[in-house]
Amino acid sequence: MEKLEQYLDQVCRGIGGPVEMRQHVRQELREHLLDAIAQHKAAGMSDEDALKKALEEFGKPEEVRSDLEAAHGQRMTWILDKAMQWKEKTMKAKWLWTTWAYLGVALVIALQVLFITFTIIMIIPKFQKLMHDGIIDPAVEEDVPWMVHYLFWLNDVGRVHPIFWLVGPGVLWGLFEWSVRSENKSLMRLSALGTIAVALTVMVILMAGSLVIIFCLGAPAMARIARPWSIEQVMTIEASLKKLDQAIEAKDWPAMQEHLEEANNAAKRLSAGPAASSLSPDNATIEVRRAQIREMRHRLDEAQQAVRSHDSGKLANALQEFHKAFQPVREAAKRPVP
Repeated sequence: MEKLEQYLDQVCRGIGGPVEMRQHVRQELREHLLDAIAQHKAAGMSDEDALKKALEEFGKPEEVRSDLEAAHGQRMTWILDKAMQWKEKTMKAKWLWTTWAYLGVALVIALQVLFITFTIIMIIPKFQKLMHDGIIDPAVEEDVPWMVHYLFWLNDVGRVHPIFWLVGPGVLWGLFEWSVRSENKSLMRLSALGTIAVALTVMVILMAGSLVIIFCLGAPAMARIARPWSIEQVMTIEASLKKLDQAIEAKDWPAMQEHLEEANNAAKRLSAGPAASSLSPDNATIEVRRAQIREMRHRLDEAQQAVRSHDSGKLANALQEFHKAFQPVREAAKRPVP
């Protein structure tokens, strides 16, 4: 088959294009020639005659090469068309992804600015009021002073210098667009937006973390402050119950209603804020204490209904259930703080 390979060398030597394509063309020619040789041999020819006949049928190497070059040129044109189509699709995809990147970063920045603005306008002033009123222990400023100062600084800057925050970013962005003429301006712009988003993220994290940490450190003091007030409400309930017993003996229904109202108001005050936690030795009993106070209020409502209907039996049952719920609350109020 040396003669066959020499023929293929002569045909394929002048074909342009990449090596892979020439090898592919050579392999296709070889397969066609081998098929032709096999057919001639099947007709009774010898190997040499079959090869000679197949080469003659294919034509001279120069003629075959010309035909292949023409076909090869059409193939390259087709490949170039496909390459241009692929490039066009790639450019569109690049434009879409770049646009989405800009929109995504801009949306993140907008949400962060809205959060910071809302916090400065709505949250921090109320936070300062809570600290001023002592609901959040002002001594927390000694534990985490930089967090408190950071929140107050944001509030001052946001309220005292709003023009700076509104106009400053626009001026800086205008200077960037006017002064930068680099071919990488799009990437530089996207990098600048990403840097702003990162800076605002750090600001938001510090702001939210400061609010939560200061509240967690300062709010527990409310339980200590609330305990004397809670004990006072328990004493009010006890005094109202004593007066209620006297009114029951005298069958003074209006007085019963009045004393039940006093006891119910005191129980309502016990159910608000940190009163229940101030009467609980640990966190595990806070919900139990709140449930007891809710039960007290429910039984007092039943007692008031019984008084309005002058139903002594229903009043006695309601007061009996009330004392069951009130007893542990009274004991907790008398128990010294550990």
